[in-house]
Amino acid sequence: MQLDALNIVLALLLSTALTFVIAKAYIYTHAGYSYSKTFVQSIVLVGITVSLIMVIIGSDIARAFALVGAMSIVRFRTPVKDTRDLVFIFSAIAVGMACGVKFYMYASIFTAFMVILVAAFHFLKFGELSQDGYVLKMQIPAGKRAAVAQTCNEMCKRVSIISINRLGQGGAMEDVVYEVELKRGVKYGDLVDRLSSTADVQSINILVGESSISV
Repeated sequence: MQLDALNIVLALLLSTALTFVIAKAYIYTHAGYSYSKTFVQSIVLVGITVSLIMVIIGSDIARAFALVGAMSIVRFRTPVKDTRDLVFIFSAIAVGMACGVKFYMYASIFTAFMVILVAAFHFLKFGELSQDGYVLKMQIPAGKRAAVAQTCNEMCKRVSIISINRLGQGGAMEDVVYEVELKRGVKYGDLVDRLSSTADVQSINILVGESSISV
């Protein structure tokens, strides 16, 4: 089969444009601290690479098997931290495949639909749990646990004891861990200040729930 330079150029240009749109959607909707510039660039590069591969293969079975054999030599060992990142890579592959086999309209429709869906997930906060959940780890005198419980019940919608450890001789101090969900309008700083002033807390640590942060 004779390769058409015009088809190659058109496939590369369109796959670049569409994967660039997908990459921009990834940038604008990304959350957390695991952002990588190289990953964003890889979205575009994967798309155009797959596009060229599909153009080269065409309907030639021999070329398809040759390329599969060549690609099987490569070993990818880079871990993907977020499953959402993997979805964007697969999207770039899908767009590249569609452009490579001249399904330009399908590639464009898919890109528009995905960008709209990703934006909707982002702005509607789809799948996010309450960000008012925290884990409190405190070191308090043994007799102050009731005061801590009363303060937490006043400022929190939900209070659960995770663990209690006795410290020192005779158990004079306790290391207590609570899981709490703050009431509307209550800040975690308010809870820390209130506990420090009313329960004689020796030390206090507050941890953000896993659903509230992405690393």
